[in-house]
Amino acid sequence: MKNLFLSAALALGTVAFAQNNYDLTEQYGNGNGATVLQMGMDNGNHIYQVGDDNTAETTQEGVANDNESTSFGNSNEIYVDQYGWANDNDTYQQGNGNLATVDQDGIFNMNVQNQYGDGNEANTTQVGDSNYTNQYQDGTINWAVSDQAGAGNEAYQTQYGFWNWAFSDQAGVDNLVIQYQSGDVHTAYATQAGTNNYIDQWQVGEYHFATDNQYGNDNFAYITQSGSSHAHYGYQFGNSNSMVVTQSN
Repeated sequence: MKNLFLSAALALGTVAFAQNNYDLTEQYGNGNGATVLQMGMDNGNHIYQVGDDNTAETTQEGVANDNESTSFGNSNEIYVDQYGWANDNDTYQQGNGNLATVDQDGIFNMNVQNQYGDGNEANTTQVGDSNYTNQYQDGTINWAVSDQAGAGNEAYQTQYGFWNWAFSDQAGVDNLVIQYQSGDVHTAYATQAGTNNYIDQWQVGEYHFATDNQYGNDNFAYITQSGSSHAHYGYQFGNSNSMVVTQSN
């Protein structure tokens, strides 16, 4: 039975329980897959893949767990699920046509996603309070999507290059979203529902479009567009809301 369990673990991925565990998985080549499951406290995981069409999957349940997923190549996919408190995720991808998806449920969780290349997509979903996400993309035709529900959450999205899209959606109170885009033909969307929320959108270059929607009271939106041929649409529904728009060329 023990040998059977070991064989299954080696075939399906890595399984770790309890606390203070650490896993390092390295794969070189194409079409590889890595799966890691950790349950408990203070666990660490790092998946490193070089090649094309690879898949990395990490699931961590507990408190103060840490995950790093790194891929170099094209058409790679990274999936991370973290449940609990004070978990950290760091995803790095270099190449084209890559996908990074992160789901975090709990409080005081942190997520960082960095992508360099063209046609990449970063998705983040966080449910709970005091969570943080930071998405950075450098290239062309990239997508960054952040969804947060709770109180005191923060979302930062930064994009350099051309034809990039940023989407941020927050539901709750005391939330913050900052979107910065530099280059040409970028699009930024930000939506907040709740009270005492803040949107800050910065676009530098040409042919940018920004949209911000806020539903609730005591919300604030600050939009800055520097360059030529920009467009902005802002909507606020509620009481004691403020919006400041600056466009210059």
